[in-house]
Amino acid sequence: MKKRKLVYIALTAILYSCGVKPTADFTYSPANPVAGETVYFTNKSENAKNYSWNFGNMAIGSDANPAHVYEQAGSYIIDLTASKGLKSDTKTITLVVTN
Repeated sequence: MKKRKLVYIALTAILYSCGVKPTADFTYSPANPVAGETVYFTNKSENAKNYSWNFGNMAIGSDANPAHVYEQAGSYIIDLTASKGLKSDTKTITLVVTN
């Protein structure tokens, strides 16, 4: 019984320590986009395997480095969720698109 418990504790510790939590991060260009212009997102996340983007205008994506066109001027809340297994992190910014 003791041996089984020690094995369980050791395996739990190993599995927990192996899974480094991802860090979501990105930049975009151009710095001051205008309506109708393509915005390029550069993913700078660390320790992630999967990406989920919300572009703030009902559009979503899963590419590592997507491009997106905002047809109308306005403020858009952009979310990137970077994940690996059950662990994830999200970065949120507000993108202002002008005319």
